[in-house]
Amino acid sequence: QEIDDVNGKTYYYYDTVSKKKVKEIFHHIQEYRTSYDNLGNTHDTILFIKNGPYTRYHENGKLDCSGYYNKEAKSGTWKFYNQAGKLIRIEEWASGKMVKSTTSQ
Repeated sequence: QEIDDVNGKTYYYYDTVSKKKVKEIFHHIQEYRTSYDNLGNTHDTILFIKNGPYTRYHENGKLDCSGYYNKEAKSGTWKFYNQAGKLIRIEEWASGKMVKSTTSQ
């Protein structure tokens, strides 16, 4: 299920790997791309690029993680929580690369 908001998107989906329902909320920008096939025909594609605040929730409704995207690249401080809502890890990101990770006890 996808809910399209004015400034972002809220997605609900079933993750087949974890076998859990996932909820994500994020802001996005749209990018239009034009490509050409071998015959010279054009094909337009609209991409929704994560850009801005991001949150994901556990199936029980508790916060799973929060952070910030800068054009699909993680940026700044990201916080991760267990299913009970306890902070378990903090990551620092710059230009889409993790520069530091700290676990909480």
